[in-house]
Formats: sequence, structure tokens, C-alpha cells
Amino acid sequence: MPLRLLKLWAGVAWLLTAGVVVGSLLPGEAISGFAVRDKLLHAGAYFLLMISFAGHYRPALYPAIAIALLALGLGLDLLQLLTATRSFDWYDVAANGMGVAVGLALSSGLLGGWCQHIERRLLS
Repeated sequence: MPLRLLKLWAGVAWLLTAGVVVGSLLPGEAISGFAVRDKLLHAGAYFLLMISFAGHYRPALYPAIAIALLALGLGLDLLQLLTATRSFDWYDVAANGMGVAVGLALSSGLLGGWCQHIERRLLS
């Protein structure tokens, strides 16, 4: 059954993506060392992105979504080299990857197609 609210689900996913892009490139406080809270924010953001896109795409596309999100995370960290207040950090890239990996694993099992489940319950 096709999603009735596909534009809404896609809009939420792309709005989250825009938030990650803006948040990654806006001037930030200089963080020295390995800040656990910062890495949890990275992992959480990319987890939410993976889950949000997996909600309205078919499972065969999940690996492509994961690769695109990994490329986004790496690309944004590389773009931070062009800013005066941000810097490239492999730990950020790794945290992004962990978020994507956990999101992919949960999407492949429990959470995949969650938009369908919500629509069935709310709109039937």
C-alpha cells in the first residue's frame, strides 16, 4: 500500500537533513579532545536521519541511504576545513557512522517502514 502522507514523511526527513547540514557548518565552540556529548549528538543525528529515510523507502534502498548519509557526514566534516571556527575530526565521522550503522540495523529489523505502520493505525 503506498504511503498517503509521503510528502510529509519525505519533508520531515529532508528538514532533519537540512538541520544537520546547517548545524555542521554554523560557527561552533572550539571543542578540545574527545568530547563524549558531542559524539553522542553526532551519532544521534545520523541515527535519526537513517531511521527517518528508512521509514518511507523500501528496504532494498537502505544500504544506498546509509552510504549517502556516510558521504554526507564525511563531506560536511571536510567542508568544516573551509570555515574559521570548525575543524575536521575523524571521531565525528566515526560517530556519524555509528549512528548510521545502528539506524541501518534497526531499520532492517524493527523500524523499517515505520511510516506505513503509523499510517495504518492513524488513517484506517
